[in-house]
Amino acid sequence: MNKIKSIFKKISSYLIVPCCGIMGALGGADNSSKSLRRIFIPFALFGFAFTQLENIYVITIMFLSFVFAIGYGIPDATDEGSSLGRFWYKFWNKNHRLADIFTRGTVGVLASLALISIPVLKHNWKIYVLCSLGIILTYAFISWRNLGQYRLFNRNLNWSETLTYGLITLFTVILILK
Repeated sequence: MNKIKSIFKKISSYLIVPCCGIMGALGGADNSSKSLRRIFIPFALFGFAFTQLENIYVITIMFLSFVFAIGYGIPDATDEGSSLGRFWYKFWNKNHRLADIFTRGTVGVLASLALISIPVLKHNWKIYVLCSLGIILTYAFISWRNLGQYRLFNRNLNWSETLTYGLITLFTVILILK
């Protein structure tokens, strides 16, 4: 039985990254449910963490649902933006690029905080700091860029969203396993 459990753990660590990347992109696609991003990814990460660490305190990972629901739009001619986007847009004197970086970076900080139970349980604070930095930089410098699209499941998906949610998952998996 331990052999089967070990195989399951190994396979899940390889599959979770691309699955969450695609679910993140699907959650942002037209005519798709945001819950693919807001519910599926946190639940998948919680399930993965629980099977690896066998401690219910990893339930804090589910706070990613709230983080993924935070609006991060920057004001422009077609949209008033989110509260967070408007704050950084005003703070940076209407500099759209800096507002994008700091708005998304703030979301990255909050996502990292949702993972705090992992270093508390594992005492791997150095890895936590490095993985959190990776999450924050991913949000700040990749998530808002136009990296093109690809077609999957009859939807146009953004590469930036696939990379963003895939990398967030990868950093979380590293944090859980190291």
